[in-house]
Amino acid sequence: ARRRFSGVLGEDVIAVARARPAEIDPQSADDVRHAGRAVIRFSQPLFDDLKVTRQFLFERMYRAPSVVEMRREVTKVVEELFAFFLAHPEHLPKQWRKDVAETSDETGLARIVADYIAGMTDRFAIREHRRIFDIEELA
Repeated sequence: ARRRFSGVLGEDVIAVARARPAEIDPQSADDVRHAGRAVIRFSQPLFDDLKVTRQFLFERMYRAPSVVEMRREVTKVVEELFAFFLAHPEHLPKQWRKDVAETSDETGLARIVADYIAGMTDRFAIREHRRIFDIEELA
């Protein structure tokens, strides 16, 4: 389905790209720049369909209450992991601690911690958060 969808989008842009220049008869790149409208774009019917699809996705997926709540939880997890590893870099995996030892300032450390967390999947970050903060609560 994704391949077909991408094909439809590509075919539409190509068809418009072939037809639009004939409408403005450009003689130079400046003619295209000053055409007053996009020369390469989706056709209006497809663009209208994409707006409907985009609205559906925002309402039902990106901004659905369950997604918003999960994003809030994951954001809290990431913020807490960042603060924890910044304060306790010795808890980073061994391969990351070598970089920590070579950095000379807090900005460098923050970049290392951010890179480590950025490589986590949501599931791993949540599991790591539970592991770390369960240990912290027992200490």
